[in-house]
Amino acid sequence: MRNWAILVISVLAIGVALATTRDVETGPSFQLIFRDTYSGTNETVINVGDSVRWVWRSGYHTTTSYDNLWDAEVSSVQRTFTYTFNQPGTYEYYCIPHESIGMVGTVRVRIPGDVDFSCVVDDADLLRVLFAFGATGARDEDLNYDRVVDDADLLIVLFNFGNSC
Repeated sequence: MRNWAILVISVLAIGVALATTRDVETGPSFQLIFRDTYSGTNETVINVGDSVRWVWRSGYHTTTSYDNLWDAEVSSVQRTFTYTFNQPGTYEYYCIPHESIGMVGTVRVRIPGDVDFSCVVDDADLLRVLFAFGATGARDEDLNYDRVVDDADLLIVLFNFGNSC
């Protein structure tokens, strides 16, 4: 039984360590918006080392960082653009032709397990996961993005407890 528990924890730890790619739709259903496919909003939350892939849905758009980190066309010609975020922080971006009408987005990058974006995985993060345990939907406490705050999210906090930016 002990070997079984070690195997399960090891598999979960490996899954936690793998980088993921989050899709953001550009111009879905002919709307002039960016839409994260997980949250359904223009805000994307990922971990350090994860990537965001902007995916063309309609029209001509760009994804352009206000900090000049990236500037890419996303259109029927260039259907996707992917950027990997290696530093925690908040990254705001916009569509050059449509910024004035509100086509903007935000990527929030955290270290794994840092629910509250404080740059340290501590008891505050642990408590947020415990208090949200069993909740469903796109939530900050859902650290593995499966839409359920559960034991896997708790393990992510515990495995990263004490880590900081």
